[in-house]
Amino acid sequence: MGKIQACIALWASTHQYYHPLTLVRPAVAYPHSSLLRPNLFRRCFGRWGRKGHRNFFFALKGYQSFLLPPLCSEDHSRHKSFLCLRSTPAMESKDTRNTMADEPKASSSDEDGLQGVEEAMQTEALAENVYQVSSDTEDTSGTETPPKVKTSPEVIMTARAYQVEMFQESLQRNIIVAEAEKLKCELSFVIQFAEIADFLRRAILRIQEELGRSPKLIWFLAPTVQLAAQQFEVIEKQIPGVQSRFICGADNVQAWKYKTGVWQAVLTNVRIVVSTYQILFDAAVAHAFVPLESISLLVIDEAHNCVGMNPVARLMRESYAKLKQEGKPVPHILGLTASPLMRSNLAGIETLEQTLDAICRTPCRHRDELMAQVNRPEMKAFIYGDLPEPQIATPSSSNMTRLIDTLRQMDITADPHIIRLREENTERSREALKRAIMSRDTQSQKQMKALFARAREMRMNLGPWAAEYYINRVVTEFLKVGSPPAPSVHNLWDEEKAYLSATLQGIKPEAPPSLPDNLSRKVQALLQILASHKGNPMGIVFVTERATASVLSHVLSVHPVLESRYSVESMVGTSKLPGGKHSFLDLTTKEDIESLHRFRKGKVNLLVATSVLEEGIDVPVCNLVICFDKPSNLKSFIQRRGRARMNESELWVLFKDDQDQSLEEWKELEQEMKRKYEDELREIAGLEQMEQSEADDYPKMTDPTTGAQMTIHDAKQHLDHFCSTLSTRKFVNWAPFYIIHDLEGNPIDARKPGLRAATVNLPVSLSPSLRRAESLRTWPSEAFACKDAAFQAYKKLYEAGLIDKNMLPARTTPGLVEVGKPEGITTVEVQYNPWLEVSKAWESSTKLYSRRVTISSEDGTHWAQLDLSLPIPVPLIRDQVIHSERKISWSISMGAAHERKYDKDNRDHTYGLLTMAYGHRFPIEKKQYPIRLFSPEEEIAIDRMAALEFNRDSLANCSQSYLIRDVDSANHPYFFREWLPKKPPMNMIKSVFKGFEEAPEDVPYVSVQAFPKRAGQFRKLPNAFIHQLPSGKPYPRVILASQVKVDKIPTVFAHVGLMLPALTAAVGDYLVARDLLDGSLQTTGITDLDLVVTALTASGARRSIDYERIEFLGDSILKFCTTINCSAQYLHFPEGFLSATKDKIVSNYRLCKAAIDFGLARYIINTAYTTDKWRPVFVEDYLERTDNPSSDEPKTREMSTKTLADVVEALIGASHISGGINKALACISLFLPEAKWQSIDHGRQVLYDEAPDDEPLPPNMHLLEKLIGYTFKKKSLLIEAMTHPSFNVQDTRASLDRLEFLGDAILDYLVVESLFSLREPLTGLPLENSKLHLLRTALVNADILGFLVMEWAIEEERYNAEVILPDPTSNPYLSPSRRTSSSSTNPPEINLISTTAKFPLWSFLRYTSPEMGEHILATQSRHSFLRDEIRHALDRGEKYPWPALTRLQAQKFYGDVFESLMGAVWVDSGDLEECRGLMERIGIMGVMERLVREGVHCLHPKEELGLLAAGRAVEYRVEENEEGQWECAVVWAETGEEVVRVGGARKGEEARVRGADAAVGVLKAEKEVREQEKRRVMLENLGKDVVVDA
Repeated sequence: MGKIQACIALWASTHQYYHPLTLVRPAVAYPHSSLLRPNLFRRCFGRWGRKGHRNFFFALKGYQSFLLPPLCSEDHSRHKSFLCLRSTPAMESKDTRNTMADEPKASSSDEDGLQGVEEAMQTEALAENVYQVSSDTEDTSGTETPPKVKTSPEVIMTARAYQVEMFQESLQRNIIVAEAEKLKCELSFVIQFAEIADFLRRAILRIQEELGRSPKLIWFLAPTVQLAAQQFEVIEKQIPGVQSRFICGADNVQAWKYKTGVWQAVLTNVRIVVSTYQILFDAAVAHAFVPLESISLLVIDEAHNCVGMNPVARLMRESYAKLKQEGKPVPHILGLTASPLMRSNLAGIETLEQTLDAICRTPCRHRDELMAQVNRPEMKAFIYGDLPEPQIATPSSSNMTRLIDTLRQMDITADPHIIRLREENTERSREALKRAIMSRDTQSQKQMKALFARAREMRMNLGPWAAEYYINRVVTEFLKVGSPPAPSVHNLWDEEKAYLSATLQGIKPEAPPSLPDNLSRKVQALLQILASHKGNPMGIVFVTERATASVLSHVLSVHPVLESRYSVESMVGTSKLPGGKHSFLDLTTKEDIESLHRFRKGKVNLLVATSVLEEGIDVPVCNLVICFDKPSNLKSFIQRRGRARMNESELWVLFKDDQDQSLEEWKELEQEMKRKYEDELREIAGLEQMEQSEADDYPKMTDPTTGAQMTIHDAKQHLDHFCSTLSTRKFVNWAPFYIIHDLEGNPIDARKPGLRAATVNLPVSLSPSLRRAESLRTWPSEAFACKDAAFQAYKKLYEAGLIDKNMLPARTTPGLVEVGKPEGITTVEVQYNPWLEVSKAWESSTKLYSRRVTISSEDGTHWAQLDLSLPIPVPLIRDQVIHSERKISWSISMGAAHERKYDKDNRDHTYGLLTMAYGHRFPIEKKQYPIRLFSPEEEIAIDRMAALEFNRDSLANCSQSYLIRDVDSANHPYFFREWLPKKPPMNMIKSVFKGFEEAPEDVPYVSVQAFPKRAGQFRKLPNAFIHQLPSGKPYPRVILASQVKVDKIPTVFAHVGLMLPALTAAVGDYLVARDLLDGSLQTTGITDLDLVVTALTASGARRSIDYERIEFLGDSILKFCTTINCSAQYLHFPEGFLSATKDKIVSNYRLCKAAIDFGLARYIINTAYTTDKWRPVFVEDYLERTDNPSSDEPKTREMSTKTLADVVEALIGASHISGGINKALACISLFLPEAKWQSIDHGRQVLYDEAPDDEPLPPNMHLLEKLIGYTFKKKSLLIEAMTHPSFNVQDTRASLDRLEFLGDAILDYLVVESLFSLREPLTGLPLENSKLHLLRTALVNADILGFLVMEWAIEEERYNAEVILPDPTSNPYLSPSRRTSSSSTNPPEINLISTTAKFPLWSFLRYTSPEMGEHILATQSRHSFLRDEIRHALDRGEKYPWPALTRLQAQKFYGDVFESLMGAVWVDSGDLEECRGLMERIGIMGVMERLVREGVHCLHPKEELGLLAAGRAVEYRVEENEEGQWECAVVWAETGEEVVRVGGARKGEEARVRGADAAVGVLKAEKEVREQEKRRVMLENLGKDVVVDA
């Protein structure tokens, strides 16, 4: 009794709620409450202390310790540990494990038969070891073949404080991380990262840290091949930036010794090796192929195994200790274990620590957080001794009887092994023959005796029916394979197999009844437990033997009591040599692994398993775990218990009766723990009261302007809220975590009373100076220490400006005035009219300023020249192309400026030009037009219009060079087409004049073409469909020849008259721009007036140019400059705050306000130009408006706020074109002076100086520098760029967030700048604005960046060893002499095969998020599937691969890697060309050039569908079907009519894009059908109707 007292104190210090231990008899449950009074004993870990001992498992001599689950209430959820002990015999020998004394005895007749066999076996010296136990804990030689493991259900776990705590301690010393009382979910990552165990997570953190510290090897060791293979899969995926290698016996490692240099070649460029214990021992100690000094970190999984003659224990003793004693380098040690105890022997802990040169540690500092992850099962004991015993079958008819008879009748002299020894007839073989006959020690004899022993055990453990079933199945399956082929001379196994087959045929087994009816009391108890379990069961039944698992699973699967609720299968381990034979007695099949897969998927809800499922292997959480066979040791029980992790789960242990000594100990311990717990609660209440009084005196933090305050009680919640606002980035745990320590910062026992302090660690996205804070005081409890630390952290954030005056996360930026959100339309000044000033100048000016205007046709032919004059300097306008409805285009160009004395008598042809073009439509007043035009080549006077008679003799002059006019219709101008001697039929005329039918028949007529009405347009007019069709009527229009006269002025001047509105508008635009440039914009240094005009002209103004292209450029430049200035000015701001600040600066609201405040609105040209109802406004009219302003004259106009913002960005773009980034920055500072702009070079220098210059580059990143083609001066920038914010481990200076923020702007700027400079390959014209936007979207999106990041890779040399064995048919049953001679005379052939390992850019990213790793695996799979399709579309396709890229589902972090790299390279080099080189090497520039060169269709399907819908609303109805696939129906919103339906998508957005793409195809086909029908109808209607003029 006295040996258990310490455990009670241990438990009491954990503040644990308790619940009664429930003992279950058949249909009876009752609590027990007796007491034990043991003594205190030393704790497993750490130093001696008072009653607050650490919460570990303890093993005493003769006892095993077990944890019982808590019964937690909502009010006491933090009390979560329960400790109990049971007394159990030490189970050291196989004989003890195989003894089943508590099972039903056989009948007397059966006992006689068994006794006879046993006597015979004793006579032959075989009684002590009938067969070798096939357990799942043997063979750590590393020779198993790793199984395939599939994905388990998704369970996401993030790095917690206790994990970081252990990681940090592992950096300081060699440790063994022991989780004695916490949940040990699995000991490894699931291969697809569905669930991450705490242990391997810490190992991953430590490995990642070591990779950055040392270029040496890191070696991960596991006890079994299955576990090692599983861990390797995870490590390889979680740390993809280096070469990792898995080495096991299946690689024929033992043969590598026959060729020098194999080990060195295989490990070339490898950084991480995963293997079993034996592999490393042989390589490092036995053969010295791998010096231990070449390993920097040794991670030992299941470290509790490393005792005695274990390979790792030998390695530590025989090599590690010697090297350390000699002062030579030795690897760091990180051990991982669920419990450091294998048996009930406390001294084993110290032995393990000495062996591994490490100390055991557990994350005791964060009990609340750790225990919050634990769901302990309710533990129950089932007493099955009172159940009825099974009926024993009649011996004469049983398979067991026939097996006994067959075994007795075996003739040892006919055994192949005996025959082979006789044939050899050597001195050695004769001695072996003698021993074999005396002991009956041959393989066949062993197999038959083992079959008998297992059948007997099966009958005792499971019942007679099970034994009969087992014998029948073993014999049947063995014989089912068929007779082996004729054995070869040297193949002893085939000979023995034939002999054994003949022997087994003599048994002639019979199948038992289909329904199990004769089962042991133990199985009956199991059936009762399973049948009575409530809810949806998900459970594991643990047994000792493989064969038992197979038979018991069959019993449960066919038993009528269970078949409706349970789907039962079995799972056992494998531990055989490669090429060896699994024992047919185990009944194991390849289906075992598939059973595990089905269990993970929920298709199987009950597994009968051996100890293989106790540790390492990934299984889902269960709500029912049953120990059918009692655990063999402490470790086994702990790991079985950890499988029951669901809420309200149960753990059952079967006992024969309630006299079991361990059961009594549990009952007595329970009551003692209850009393200790109540005492502890009283002590806790006193501490809390004292602590509360101290907290009331804690200083507050108050903002002096608002009075808002923060107290210690509020700080922790506010700090949590602040961290949650830092970013929306996925895969990052933004919550702060706390480390508890003493006054000196040393670790303390959280269960030991005393003062403690806390350090809070904030997310890595924050500046290092803000990331950590320590409590100001010390406190008796963790809770107040953490509150204190949180308060100090919040105070730091407040002082840094990240907390505002209301004590909330800052939403404003220092020095930046908040701008309210305006309406979409705002009222601004009316547009500045330069013609008022010009009109005044005509009255007062003494000079005349002129420029020569040349009118040319599209082919470049000059048709006319005129002098354009103003009383002020004439701006040089860019060449203008003027269009008319006749598809006639004219080019207007200006020459050099000249001036002369102004004389009011200066000749002016403007009146004549207006009259020629518009006189037939409205009268032209004889006033002065603001612009004067004079032709030095031609007299343009009114009397020269319609000045010549028209007759047949003057037809030569009636070409297109001169207009003819209908004098009866106000001199309406026409183009002459054809002389008609008489009136043509009406059906031959397209348009006839009014009164045509009454007009004379036999007089001459003239066929004419109308002079254009809609002319002088800056943009081409859309052509009506009819104009594209051939006309069926030869005469467009006819008039009487007697009504026609001819102009003496060439036609081109009439066209010039039509151009006057456009020319006036163009000159006026330049005058507006010049006024702005000479005034407010003068400081920008812009010299190109054309750019200012372009920047001021909205697309709605219908000019030949608009601001959209340079606004596209200016938007990117503004973003680029703002990003750099924000980054440089706010060095302590995290990316989320920087983004918010940048967005406020560049927002349309702020730019709109800036435009209005600057006075820019009056210069914006947004009034639509039109010649409809156009009338000339003369100088006299403008002067009249000035002298007598009308109240009806508008003073304001309505304008879109976006237009105002766009013009600001366009002016920034214009500044950049005019003088580069410095002029652009000067322009920005004019509009947004409050942002305190600095030069780009200054900002870059600030960022460069901020980066440390002494941070060493992790060895694997040297390969990264080769990949990107750039060597960093400051390596810290590259490390920062490759650190994901989830990588929140010790000494991490910064994550990629800020560099990604910077690189995003750089990438956008360089892409925009490159696109802006490109031209259409056919026309040579600049790319249109719409195309610029399409191309930028296609080049800078997460999908394409993610794909290119996966494609951009570097290869590294790698070697594989191919071993060709000399005798593939060799087997373990050959005699030693034969095996020795074979290996020595014919060594294996070894070939080193050179391959390459590919490392894409993303693989160098440092991260610790398991969910992120899971997404990486899935994305890589999709990338492999879609790569060829996407690559073909980018390289040769006609359409941009939007649907395929959407299916790729590349997460944002792929693109973030490249953008952060861009930012790092720019900060390090200061050269944008280096960044452009990165774009070239990753493939962005190549894709860009091809998209432009070949005119690839880049419109996104959803946008294209919106255009084709032509204003009709479209809905995407997306839903997930039963198979987990997504479907999308595209329907018309107003009618619900379905356009198309698609399915088979993985995500909703993929379904939408595929639906849009399919709908585009449908609508295009429908549109083509409509167009064809329209064309057909119009062709049919040609010639049917005649148009009659009014």
